[in-house]
Amino acid sequence: MSDLYVSKCYCTNLRRSANAISEFYDKRLEKVGVTTAQYYLLINLQRLGKANITHWAERVGLERSTMVRNIKLLEDHGFIERTEGNGKTFTLSEYGENVLSTAVPIWNETQHEIESFLGMETAKVILQLGVKLQELKSI
Repeated sequence: MSDLYVSKCYCTNLRRSANAISEFYDKRLEKVGVTTAQYYLLINLQRLGKANITHWAERVGLERSTMVRNIKLLEDHGFIERTEGNGKTFTLSEYGENVLSTAVPIWNETQHEIESFLGMETAKVILQLGVKLQELKSI
């Protein structure tokens, strides 16, 4: 096995970091049968109460077409269900609520593990960098 190339490319390093941290969270959340991406979508739907595809996609920062594909998977797993509202509107199913009630403490624990690993100052910097880098969309 060869040594990983140490890149000076911001994009490469952020992608590698994103993959590593996603795998870290995924390993912990697999106990409840959700991925980090699914958790993110479900927790945001819970916060919204209910949402149509467009509103939900805007909330989580995804293109509508990407959101449609994700919703199909969430429906297939029984995490969400359709409800009354403008357009195709969704809410968490009872099963989805139960999964989240188990997943939230695991997510919190994982957050603390990351903070312990990085240190609070570095963790704060990562959050600040994330917000700043997302502004690239507007330039």
